[in-house]
Amino acid sequence: MPDAGSPPPGPRTGPPDAGEVPDTAFLTALARARATADPDGVLRDPYAERFARLCPDSVVRATRHTAGPSVVVARTLVIDRMLSGLLRNGPWEACVNLGAGFDARTHRLDWPPGCRVTEVDRAAVLDLKNRLLPAATARVPVERLRCDLREPAALSALLRPRVAGRPTLLLAEGLLTYLTADQVRSLAAAVAGAAGAGSAWICDVLSPASARTLTAAARTAGTSLTLHGLPDLDAFEAAGWHCEHLEPLPTARPPAGAAGTARQLPDGVLRLGRAPAP
Repeated sequence: MPDAGSPPPGPRTGPPDAGEVPDTAFLTALARARATADPDGVLRDPYAERFARLCPDSVVRATRHTAGPSVVVARTLVIDRMLSGLLRNGPWEACVNLGAGFDARTHRLDWPPGCRVTEVDRAAVLDLKNRLLPAATARVPVERLRCDLREPAALSALLRPRVAGRPTLLLAEGLLTYLTADQVRSLAAAVAGAAGAGSAWICDVLSPASARTLTAAARTAGTSLTLHGLPDLDAFEAAGWHCEHLEPLPTARPPAGAAGTARQLPDGVLRLGRAPAP
């Protein structure tokens, strides 16, 4: 089950420290904390426990009978690998983490000299993050911006002065699954316009079939959570993005039926690029 970026949280009662943070942000932290505590595990995120200990009991109970946590860990590892590879091989001056949530990559990964990270999310998420994981303790300069990611014009206005003319790497983990195809299309255009040619974007997606299954499971669990899938790359390609690599996640299944084509997306992590200016 993916984590939330800017979408509104469903009703719940949780610890006072949690504020209006989406339950799924805590689910992600809980999955990463459990994986880190496993001596046989591969993922090491020593910061996740700071947020996991605030996880509402309802979320803890929901993880006992689903594959959500294992998928979160698999997704985290794939994105870690993709991001680290790009950071080693590219002259990135800016990195923008859209719907950053409790992501601690600024604290646990190696960053090239001269790179600056901008984390974007809702106020409640960043207020708690600033208290439990101060930007000043990161390995890279970090700026945290409050923005509703369903408002592309506002996002573009925030990003342009920070990334325009700079080689920019974008990250969106656990975000796009909470946006409709039209909202993804608008977001893709906004970040493409702000970051420009030569930029790269790592993001995860769900297939429409998986989105329907997860939404039904959320309804059964008594939440109003709605997830959205993308059937193909059209929302990205319309904004000039092209897919350089796709890595399927454990939930991924090949498209059913003879009509399936290579353009149909499974559950997976995409590495997108925009051609540099000639």
